[in-house]
Amino acid sequence: MAMSHYRNFAIGLLAVTAICSGCKRSNPTSVTANVQTAQTSAADKTIETEIVATAPFAGMVAATGKVLVPEDRTAVIGPVNQGRIVKLYAGQGTRVRRGQRLAELESADIDQAEADYLKASADAENAKRSAAAEIKLAQQTYDRTKALYEKTVVPGKNMQSAEHDLEVAKANAENSLASTRVALTAARRHLLILGMTDSAIDALGKKPGLAATFALNSPIDGVVVERNATIGATVGTDASVFKIIDISRVWIDANVFEKDLQRVRVGQSVKVTTTAFPGTTFAGRVIFVNSVVDPDSRTVKVRTEVPNPDSRLKPDMFANVEIITDVASNAISVPQSAVLEDGGKSFVFVFVPEDKTYKKLQVQTGIKTGDRVEIVDGLKAGDRVVIKGNYLLLQQSKPE
Repeated sequence: MAMSHYRNFAIGLLAVTAICSGCKRSNPTSVTANVQTAQTSAADKTIETEIVATAPFAGMVAATGKVLVPEDRTAVIGPVNQGRIVKLYAGQGTRVRRGQRLAELESADIDQAEADYLKASADAENAKRSAAAEIKLAQQTYDRTKALYEKTVVPGKNMQSAEHDLEVAKANAENSLASTRVALTAARRHLLILGMTDSAIDALGKKPGLAATFALNSPIDGVVVERNATIGATVGTDASVFKIIDISRVWIDANVFEKDLQRVRVGQSVKVTTTAFPGTTFAGRVIFVNSVVDPDSRTVKVRTEVPNPDSRLKPDMFANVEIITDVASNAISVPQSAVLEDGGKSFVFVFVPEDKTYKKLQVQTGIKTGDRVEIVDGLKAGDRVVIKGNYLLLQQSKPE
């Protein structure tokens, strides 16, 4: 039986030699059920090995997704009052800062708003002066009555009346001041909503006349991606004049298969690649895992956030996402092609340099990433594992 097994193995190697364009054959030294020879030139050209070493190893889940603009980094800007555009300061592609003026609109409403503010400001100042005067008078009357009462010149009821008048004056003053403050705050807020800045509002009292224009300002830093405006056009409160996005950070919604969901959680690191920038990897993290499974694709939406300071990642761009799910700080890994399944168990072939043979070893696999798999048990650093040609060795290791 041993001679027959040896003869079959030699025939197999001769066939491989023919494929390898005339490689010379040399006889093997020994063959057993678990050991194969390494001394033929055909085997040397057919079989490839890799020396095992320990290194950090991370598992990952691969998915595809699309680049999105974060919802809190998008602004659609339009007027709160109908107006006619008289000046434009930004166009499509303009990079703007928060508070930067985008356009000026002419409207009669701004005249009324400024007039309302100036009136509220004057009312507040008058109320303040009147309250101070009323309290001062009531306080003087109270002090004079108190002095006469202490000298028994006036009866106690006069003292009580003076005290009552003082408290009423204080209450009236507080009520008047509060009322005018509310009106002034509302008028000021109206101007802010119309696009006027705090400094411009403060300077209204010094202006020689009222202006009939108000500004549209950017509420965020970003880039103007839409401008639906021309000078002279009248726009209403439902108009979208500018759209601004900030893509210094972007979202990528990846579709993860439900079978991989148990390995994914918020906070995990991600690596993102795109066809637009081959060889470039963008780093990010998982910020949200959806609770709903898509019934058609059997996937779950996993959202990642990725810094994008140079704006290379564009909205709606397709991306490949690798979610780092498991990390081993010191692990042994081999190419997945090195691991074979036989009889429901995992095996690898290892080259034994002492007698120049290949030995079949059972191994226990762990996490997988890309084309590599972690070997939890069965190999040690320094082992020389077969990564190509192991199917031939597996066939030759089986008894006839």
